[in-house]
Amino acid sequence: MVRLIIPLARATVMASVFSVGCASDSETTLERNKTLVRRAFEEVWSKGDLDIVDQLFSTDFLRHFPIGSETKGLDTFRDRLREHRTAFPDWSERVQLIVAEGDLVAVYFTSSGTNDGSFQGNSPTGQRIAITEMTIFRIADNKIVEQWLIPDLLSLNQQLGLIPE
Repeated sequence: MVRLIIPLARATVMASVFSVGCASDSETTLERNKTLVRRAFEEVWSKGDLDIVDQLFSTDFLRHFPIGSETKGLDTFRDRLREHRTAFPDWSERVQLIVAEGDLVAVYFTSSGTNDGSFQGNSPTGQRIAITEMTIFRIADNKIVEQWLIPDLLSLNQQLGLIPE
C-alpha cells in the first residue's frame, strides 16, 4: 500500500507544479499579446511610425471594418495609415480597457485628432474630433494577424459636420 501511495503523492505534486507552470506560461503569453497590441496603438496609430509595422503585424494581416471593407496585407494597411494620418495628422489613440483571452485581445479605446486633410473624399473641416472605438485582435506567432474594428462612425461624422447631430 505504501509503495502505491508514495508514487501517487509524487505524481500529484508533479501535476500541481506542471499546472502552475502552464498557468504562468499562459499569463505570460496573454501579457505579451497585450503589450504587442499596446505598441500598435502607441507607436503605429498615435505616433504614425510605419517602420515598425513589419515588427508588429503579420504579412498577411487582415483588418475587418463594419461597413464591409477589409484591409488585406501590410502594403494596403500602410496606405490606409498614411491616408488617415494625412486627414488627421495629430491622430492619437488611448487605451481605456484591454482584455486578453487565448489568442485574442479586446480593446476599448478613445481616438482623437484634428481633421486637417481630405477624409473619405470630404474636404478638411479643421474640426477636432474624439470618438470611442472597440476592436478585437487575433495574435499568432507574436504578431497581429487579424483585427475586427468597430468605431463610433455616427459620432465621427456628426463631429465632422457630415451629418446633422
